[in-house]
Amino acid sequence: MIGVMPRSLVEREIQHLQLSELHIVATMHERKAKMAELADGFIALPGGAGTLEEIFEQWTWAQLGIHRKPCGFLNTNGYFEPLRTMIGRMAEEGFLSPEHASMLVFDTKPAAILDAFRDYSPPLAKWQAPPNADPLPQTVIRIVAALVLDGAGRVLLVRKKGTRAFMQPGGKLLDSESHLAALERELVEELKCSVRPGSPAFLGTYTAQAANENGCLVEAALYRVELVGTITPSSEIEEAVWLDASIPTQIELAPLTRETVLPLITRTIGCSEA
Repeated sequence: MIGVMPRSLVEREIQHLQLSELHIVATMHERKAKMAELADGFIALPGGAGTLEEIFEQWTWAQLGIHRKPCGFLNTNGYFEPLRTMIGRMAEEGFLSPEHASMLVFDTKPAAILDAFRDYSPPLAKWQAPPNADPLPQTVIRIVAALVLDGAGRVLLVRKKGTRAFMQPGGKLLDSESHLAALERELVEELKCSVRPGSPAFLGTYTAQAANENGCLVEAALYRVELVGTITPSSEIEEAVWLDASIPTQIELAPLTRETVLPLITRTIGCSEA
């Protein structure tokens, strides 16, 4: 049982004390993005406006091809029948394709919804471009990332909770935050380490497919840094490993790490230290 809660509500409400994990984020927007990242599917229980807003956003993202995860409604005592009728009306009036209307699962039994989720196959995304057409522009996520090497030349990689791919430490920039301020903040939050003063060296800005946000690109400002302190995975980081870039690995790597960082280590940094 994983909870995601904005800090403002943690300060005003009683949070569940028996969760396996609790992610505290800055805003409601970040809350929904984090839930979308961690979840394999979405089920709405009977609720009010907030429930509808959150499940409809995930359904909309699925229609647009931002993710390929199923959405369902636990239809206890027929609670969602009027909504189901309204969705049918949307399709009848031409505001919604029948394929996208049928994406939703309605059932009174949780087990039946999960069974339908296992068999779920998403339809073509809304406004999907025909073959040979120019692709739609992708959302760009701007981040700052750290290249950290140990004495043996191995690179430090981390894996977030609920994900599979290992990647560079770092993260998104806050409003008006500088690269180095963001990097320092992320490393303290994620690894309980700080950047050794004078060590950051800018290696360039690189773009790759995002590892955990479907349909998005990451634009990473990459810095080589040295750390101060004992590396301790914290916050959203599940695991940290040291990887020898010269040896083939079986672990899953984020596209930025696989396509850019490891070749950069072999091609540039390895040569300069030889």
